[in-house]
Amino acid sequence: MGTRDYARIFRRSWLLIVVFAIVGTLAAWAVTATTTPRYSATSAAFVSSDAGGTLNELTQGNAFTQQRVNTYAKLITEPIVTEPVIEDFGLDVSPGAFAGDVTVSIPVQTTMLEVTVSGESPAIAASVANALITSLATTVEQIETTAVSSTQVMLDAAGNPVLDAAGNPVPSEPVPPVQITQVRFAETPSTPVSPNLALNLAIGLAAGLALGVLAAILRDLIDTRLRTLDDVEAVTTAPIVGAIPQAPRSRSGNILAEDDPGSPTAESFRILRTNLQFLDVDGPATFVVTSPSSGEGKSTVTTNLAASIAATGVRVLVVEADLRRPQVHNYFGVEGGAGLTDILIGRAELADVVQPWRSPNLHILAAGRIPPNPSELLGSHQMRELMTQLQERYDVVLYDTPPVLPVPDAAILSRTVGGVLLVTSIDHTRRDEVRSAVTALEKVNARISGVVANRLPGRGTTSYLAEAYHSSSTPQREPAVESEDSLSDFEQFLRAPGGGAPLDLDSRKSTFARSGRRSHRGHETSP
Repeated sequence: MGTRDYARIFRRSWLLIVVFAIVGTLAAWAVTATTTPRYSATSAAFVSSDAGGTLNELTQGNAFTQQRVNTYAKLITEPIVTEPVIEDFGLDVSPGAFAGDVTVSIPVQTTMLEVTVSGESPAIAASVANALITSLATTVEQIETTAVSSTQVMLDAAGNPVLDAAGNPVPSEPVPPVQITQVRFAETPSTPVSPNLALNLAIGLAAGLALGVLAAILRDLIDTRLRTLDDVEAVTTAPIVGAIPQAPRSRSGNILAEDDPGSPTAESFRILRTNLQFLDVDGPATFVVTSPSSGEGKSTVTTNLAASIAATGVRVLVVEADLRRPQVHNYFGVEGGAGLTDILIGRAELADVVQPWRSPNLHILAAGRIPPNPSELLGSHQMRELMTQLQERYDVVLYDTPPVLPVPDAAILSRTVGGVLLVTSIDHTRRDEVRSAVTALEKVNARISGVVANRLPGRGTTSYLAEAYHSSSTPQREPAVESEDSLSDFEQFLRAPGGGAPLDLDSRKSTFARSGRRSHRGHETSP
C-alpha cells in the first residue's frame, strides 16, 4: 500500500477510528475509576562508619561504607528484615509479596538508603517505611557485631589483641563498624500514586487509535466494496463524469430528471450531461451504458441521462440493448413487446417500433421479445448497420446493455460506439469487479469515456448536492445553464474532466450535433 491508499482508507474509515479512540479512552477511564488507589511513602537512612581520624583511615572507611550500602539495599527486602515488620503490623502477606511493594534506591555518590513502600493504606505505607529502617538497623547491628566479636576472639586466642590507633588494646566488648541512622521519616501521603488518570487516558487513547487504524486497514482488505469517490478513483484511471446521490426509496424507480427536476438527483444528471459534452466533441455521441455486475443502477442512469439531454432540445434515442433482462421500457412506461430483436431478425422496420416519450426529442427502442441468442444478435452485421443508421438519425444514442462481467454483450457493442459509461454503485460494487470490467473492455479496444458513481449516500437528511445547489433556489423545469458557482461547489465531490465553463442551450445542442453526423441535416426529423 502507498500513501494514497492509506489516505483513502483513513478518509473512508475516519469515523471507525474515532469510535475506537473514544472507546479506548472510556475503557481507560473505567479501569482507572475501578482500580483501588495505592499510596507510597519514603523514608531515608544514613550509613556511616567509625573510620578513625587519619586521611588513610577515612578513605578506607568511606570505601567500606559504600560497599556496605549496596549490600544493605539488597538486605532490606530479605525475610530477615521484613518478617519482623510483617509480624509487628499483623500484615496478611508473605515476605516475597511484601518485598514486591518495597523499593530501595541509593542516591548517586552518597551513602544513603531511600526506602519507598507502596500500599492501599497511606498510614500503613508510611509506618512500614519507617519500620523497615528500624528493622534494617537492628539486623545490621546484630550481623556486624557478631562478625567483629568473632574476629576479636580469634585474635585474643592467638595472643594478638586488637589495638586502636594509639596502639592501645581495644576493649573486648564488640562495637559494630557501621551505623545506620534514620534521617528522614516517612509522612502519611495525601494523594495516591496510582492509578494515574492522565497517563491511563493517554494510553487508552493511543491504544484506541492504533486499534482503530488496524481495524480500518483490515476492513479495507476484507470489504472491497466502493464506499467513496476516492475508492472509485483508486481502481481506474477513467475520469469520474457523474456522481449520483441515493434517491429516496419511494422514488428510486422514477425518472427524476423529468418528474422532479429540482431534486438533487436531477441536478446530478444535468452535471453528468454537461461533463459528457466536454469529453470529445469530435467523436460520435453514442454511448454504451453498462456496469461491472447486476444491480448497480445502469438502467436508472440511462433513462435519467436521456431525459436530461433531451430537455436541452437534443434528439436522443435510448436503445434497450439488454436482451436478457430488459428494464428500460418499464422505466419509461412504454410497450416492450416489439423492438430491437424484431428489427434484427427482419420482422419490423425502425419506424415501426421506435416510440416517443413525452417530447419529440426523446425516443425509445425497446428490446422486444427475448431471443435465445442475444450475443449473436448484438454482434451481427444487421446490428452494426442499425447502429450506423441510428447514429445518423439522432444526436445522441444511449445503449443500455447487460453488465460486463457475466456476459459479453456490452463488450460486443462497445467496439462500435463512441464511448462507454461504466456505472458503479457505492456500497455495492467491489473494487476487483471494476478492475475486471475495465480489463474486459480494454481487451476489445473499447473507449471508456468515464465512470458514473451511483447511489452516493446523502449527508444527514439531505444530500450534499441539495446543500450545494438548492439552499436558496426555486425548482424549475429545466435551467438553461448550470451556474459556474454551482459547478465549483460540485468539484469538491466530482473532478469534472476538461474543465472550462458550462455550455448554454444552443452550444449544447450544437456540440452533440457536431459529433460526426453532419448528414443528419438532410434527414427527416422523424425516424
